[in-house]
Amino acid sequence: MPVFVWTVDHPAGLVLVDTGMIDSRLEIEDMSPTPYPENIPRDVACVINTHLHFDHCGGNRLFPGVPIHVQARELADARSLDDYTIREWVDFDGATYVEHEGEVELLPGIRQLPAPGHTDGHQVVVVETDAGTNVLGGDVGVWFGELAGGTTEGQRRVLALGAPTWLSHAPGPEIPKQRP
Repeated sequence: MPVFVWTVDHPAGLVLVDTGMIDSRLEIEDMSPTPYPENIPRDVACVINTHLHFDHCGGNRLFPGVPIHVQARELADARSLDDYTIREWVDFDGATYVEHEGEVELLPGIRQLPAPGHTDGHQVVVVETDAGTNVLGGDVGVWFGELAGGTTEGQRRVLALGAPTWLSHAPGPEIPKQRP
């Protein structure tokens, strides 16, 4: 299953949302295509993790000293719950986490919005541009169609935004339908 990550070219610097998985513990030698990490952006101002499952934070260690924004609940769970993630990919040398409680505007036009469901500390990233609003949704809906059900608190929050939502495991945005 592919894991998409996003870069936001912001006047304050390059923002990387999730970092994917740069290694695998699977017994597979070739998981092509893998243009990342060969094309690692070196001028990343900050990382925002939607959550800390291994397929979303595996590349964090490529950015020691770079602020990594995450919900406090998510970081606590990643550090304490068994079988949650690969802990050495979370707490690597140089990890610089910035913990948040709730909604935060990180930079003008970029805000984190808690979206619990996939994990208790899951968050989405809302990006406002002159062209409109987009939601970088992580695993708020793992598969196309799952988001439309609005079964979790996070999904309902995202649906209320009415904006195109990019999911980590889907190649294009899901466009929420307006509910009557």
